[in-house]
Amino acid sequence: MRNSTWTRSGTHFHKLLPSLPLVTVLLAGSLSSHGEDCRLEYARDLLRSANLSAGVELKVDRSLGSEEAFAIAPGASGVQVAGGGAAGVLYGVQQALADRGAVRPLTEKPDFELRGTVLFWMKEGSYDFELTPEEFPWFYERDLLTRYLDYLFEGRFNAIFLWSGFVFPSLVELPEYPEARTLSREQLLRNQEQFRWFTRECARRNISVLMHFYNIHLTKALASARHIPLHYSRPDPFAAKFIRYTLLRFLTEFASVGLYVCPGEVLQSQYQPEWIRDVILKAAEDSGPNPRVVIRDWGLPATRFKETCHYGNLFTELKHNTEMIVSPVPDPRDALWVGGGHKHIVNVHELADVKPFRWASPLFSQEMAREWKRAGLDGAEVYGRFSWRWPYCLDKLAPDQKPYWPPGPKLLTFERDDLWLAEMGRYLWKVDREPSSEMAYWAERMSQRFGSARAGALLRDWYVTTGPILPGLQNLTSVKNMNWFPTAIGKEQDVEAILNSRQTMESDLRENEAIAKASVAWTAHYPTRPVDSFFLGRYNREYGLHLTNRMSMPVAEYAGKAARGQAVTNAMTPDKIADLLVRLARESEGLARQAEGAATRARDEAQRYVSDSQAISLIAQYYRAKVLAALEKRLWQLTGSEAHQRAFLAHLDESVVLYRQLFELTSRTYVAATDMVTTLSWEHGLRAAEEDRALQRRLVRDRGRLNSSP
Repeated sequence: MRNSTWTRSGTHFHKLLPSLPLVTVLLAGSLSSHGEDCRLEYARDLLRSANLSAGVELKVDRSLGSEEAFAIAPGASGVQVAGGGAAGVLYGVQQALADRGAVRPLTEKPDFELRGTVLFWMKEGSYDFELTPEEFPWFYERDLLTRYLDYLFEGRFNAIFLWSGFVFPSLVELPEYPEARTLSREQLLRNQEQFRWFTRECARRNISVLMHFYNIHLTKALASARHIPLHYSRPDPFAAKFIRYTLLRFLTEFASVGLYVCPGEVLQSQYQPEWIRDVILKAAEDSGPNPRVVIRDWGLPATRFKETCHYGNLFTELKHNTEMIVSPVPDPRDALWVGGGHKHIVNVHELADVKPFRWASPLFSQEMAREWKRAGLDGAEVYGRFSWRWPYCLDKLAPDQKPYWPPGPKLLTFERDDLWLAEMGRYLWKVDREPSSEMAYWAERMSQRFGSARAGALLRDWYVTTGPILPGLQNLTSVKNMNWFPTAIGKEQDVEAILNSRQTMESDLRENEAIAKASVAWTAHYPTRPVDSFFLGRYNREYGLHLTNRMSMPVAEYAGKAARGQAVTNAMTPDKIADLLVRLARESEGLARQAEGAATRARDEAQRYVSDSQAISLIAQYYRAKVLAALEKRLWQLTGSEAHQRAFLAHLDESVVLYRQLFELTSRTYVAATDMVTTLSWEHGLRAAEEDRALQRRLVRDRGRLNSSP
């Protein structure tokens, strides 16, 4: 790829190698360069690049207690960097370079063992792809991947989850099943060489690679050649033999790579534990090097899994909150998995409630990591802001722009959305950091990008202010909205759904308790979760309250109390929540406009914060209108008041006007609303708003005719 096809969202400032004052260097004899760990080689490369090719004493000190722990201290003739293992030495060198030669005693180790993000060999919501330059050209662009791996290393991420349906035949020879692939041998060899380069560069930065696949998925070529199903809902001997054979070939060929397994999607729940034990874990055991295996909770019966599956390097995983952020508090079903004789992580999946806008509140991110630590989790897999069409965002920079790879100006997501993964990496490493220092840190990071301290502080505040809005709207309505339709489209949040998705706060609590105690891990519930602390604090200040309950009252329950004349003072109410979210959105627009004026660099990108603010404000107003329409409809149903009926219809009219304004704005600023399926866009949201209004007006007319009948 030519650099001319990239449009950076600001000055690329992820520099890990500042020029340091020369210090006296002692090469630790125990860490000779001959045959040493590639992470130690990379640490030496960093020192040489900083003009310290010989000067820092490096050593391994197992007493530090963690492979990734490090200790920096003044040495006899300079700086001594000790690590609990090669990873700790590397992180210690990284820290010493970041401190720009200011030697200070420091000892650190990570709060979370597994700190990962994702790359996709899937697109357009579909899984079944082979690995080729035509389908995934970014994988063959070493300059781009090197920049990205440097960015992840800066955030001390230590895992990449490579998502695919079943891509193994694109990477290994399968002599017993030659019909399983259609790639030429030349392409297969190219893939192998590139994959070795990629995994080697990851390993140098202490980043492990985990290969994702679905069960039971075969390749299209194999299914066609043998006239067998592509996907199996129950195992059979052929599928078991083929997949165990394929995994063993892969793990033997690429000994540094682990497995990331989705047992469901097709495979029925009752077959999953034995399938994992007899096929997947057996292949891992037979491969020899004890590779890491992460099992996703997708229909997996937790109790039977824990009784059935035992393996020395096993992790389980559960989505943080379905396929959205929603709340800093994770799914209560994590209690099923923590302490089960293996390690357990959370997956911040898809981020459908904040797409496609800029979103990265440091307060929200830190609180989320703190909640994970409180829940006893061992790590997290965090989606980047855009995965299905990585590495690009969906911002429209030209009138005819498409959300695909061909040349043309596009924003790289890890530059546009730098703060998101930077925050996650920082807080997965160490979550308990002093608040005021953190605010200064993120302001400084933004000021480097936009050229002024004032712009940096304003945009830091912008992220904090916008943090609760989009998750809060999804949380308030709590309608099934998983991945196909982002919250911004609002296709599933019609008036009836808002009224029926939640009945009472008590039912929310009972549902959460039932889910946490369930013997089967996965259900299709979308319960409301607690709001973030920043929003609760603003709510209390705005309305002169002292609430500690972070759960909102459902619209239907609130309408019932209002119809009976009962005041609500012990819970957040949907009308007040919607009003506050609108006010936060308007505040954010003011912050963005001030930041645009203060920026001296990346002015085009600073302006895009303004258009994002305008869109988020329209979304907040739209949802406020829908929530109030639902509230007024239920009040009309309960009281028969024509005033409530008129208000109900007026709010629906307002919702259509607002969404039409959003449609007009985002049609100019974004090529699509989601990278998952780029044909799903703002037009779907406008049509949904119009259809809901038409339906509700028809219901009102029908009720009127019924009441007027003799």
